Amino acid sequence: MKHLILTILITSFAFSLSFEEVREIEKEKGVLEALSSYRVLAKREDTNSIFRLATLYLKGEGVQKSISTAKIFLEQGSLLNHHKSTYFLGKLYINKKSPYFDEKLAFNTFLKAANDGYAPAQNMIGQFLAAGIAVDKDYKLAIKYFEYASKQGDEDAHCNLAFMYANGKGVFPNFGRAHQFAKEGVKNGNKKCIKVWETYNLEKYDEDKGWKFNFYTKPSN
Repeated sequence: MKHLILTILITSFAFSLSFEEVREIEKEKGVLEALSSYRVLAKREDTNSIFRLATLYLKGEGVQKSISTAKIFLEQGSLLNHHKSTYFLGKLYINKKSPYFDEKLAFNTFLKAANDGYAPAQNMIGQFLAAGIAVDKDYKLAIKYFEYASKQGDEDAHCNLAFMYANGKGVFPNFGRAHQFAKEGVKNGNKKCIKVWETYNLEKYDEDKGWKFNFYTKPSN
């Protein structure tokens, strides 16, 4: 009887916790202490808890690593329109070491989040289009997706646009504009921006002052 009462009290307590409170429990006492509460919240369709469970199983952090279990949670989160879950599910499909490797499925998964305005997924779709992965190469459409992400302040998208302008892929070559797109990423140590900067010696080109670059670099409201 005492065991039953204790179980009821623990379950009631778990149901009353928020994701933020469970996260604090994890930080203070470890994953195992927080796991059951995350699961309770996941059953209540709390997308933050669902995604946290997915990442724990992906990394094997405090639990036995299980890509298949992580995939189940990412799919659950994606169905609930949690863009980060959808994005990580896409990354699972694009990883050649993953048992679920499928480039076409990866593209369609990223596209779902991209079309909902999620910047990292928009940037990824641009990369698929620029490289011709799972779809035909389309530099002009790649530029559009890079721009969508760039306008939200996505640094990788800035770097990709720098490369496209330096290379003249989908746009007229413009080293001054490439300079503008890459310079902040270079300061931040972004390897992609640094590579473009050094490969095309962008330091020697003046910035494109006649272009409203802030429109692309200031995060959208």
